[in-house]
Amino acid sequence: MDTLIDNPTQVAYNKKYDTLNDLFKDYRASHKCLPSFNVNDNYDLKAVVESAEEMETNVMVMTYPPVAYLNSPEVFRSLVDGFKKVSSNPIYLHLDHSTSVDLCKQAIDAGYDSVMIDGSQSSLQENIEMTKQVVEYASSAGVVVEAEIGKIMGRGVEVKCDDDFLASVANVRALYESTGVDIVAVGIGTAHGFTPTEPKIHFDRLQEIAEAIPAPLVLHGGTGIPDADIQKSIKMGMSKINIGTIVHSTYMKYAKTEIDKAGDTAYPPFIMEKVLPEIKAVVKDRLAAVNFH
Repeated sequence: MDTLIDNPTQVAYNKKYDTLNDLFKDYRASHKCLPSFNVNDNYDLKAVVESAEEMETNVMVMTYPPVAYLNSPEVFRSLVDGFKKVSSNPIYLHLDHSTSVDLCKQAIDAGYDSVMIDGSQSSLQENIEMTKQVVEYASSAGVVVEAEIGKIMGRGVEVKCDDDFLASVANVRALYESTGVDIVAVGIGTAHGFTPTEPKIHFDRLQEIAEAIPAPLVLHGGTGIPDADIQKSIKMGMSKINIGTIVHSTYMKYAKTEIDKAGDTAYPPFIMEKVLPEIKAVVKDRLAAVNFH
């Protein structure tokens, strides 16, 4: 059973592992968490990579399906590989929230380090079947697979009561034991994006889930969760946290400001050299919240 750390000691966040799966197993055991950022192109990718480099931490970058479809998994794999050549810390590439088994397979073939098959909006049995297909396909390539159980609010997902979104412990166990999935995202009250009120995280349910399965757990909705709740979740078994909205909203806000200032003379490199520091500031803020030991 995972217990809270009363006196956390300094730990290394840029340790290199033989495989991503090794990292996640170690992080679950040592109460650490891999900060994972949704990125959209080479510019916010650059901001995340440079921020992680300057703070000496491992980092994961993620492509949401619209980004993967627009750029192709192959192109994004090449982008990340380019940045890896100038980075001394590991950079992992993940496909986020894919509801398509075929897109997961394409990302695996393109060389992604991990993929998420999101069957949380389907029945438990359908979720299990989708996840099994991806796990079986990923196994020979050594690619980590993430599944989701319960619901993460936001992006059109609405709930009326706790039972609508809280992950059932029995269902979490069934999904894990039936599929052999590597890591599991669980619905415990978080929401994607900005929320009008602070998310109410059900730590009692998180504790029950952490005791039920040994798999590293994933916390979605990292933009709006208070730092103290993030850190408590990590101590209870969350080994990966997803952060997206704060990154792309900062990107869009400051890009628009600089484009409006420049008018017809707007030129991407000159615009982005002013926007990148703003993106890096929010990325570093989230890195500090996650790497709190």
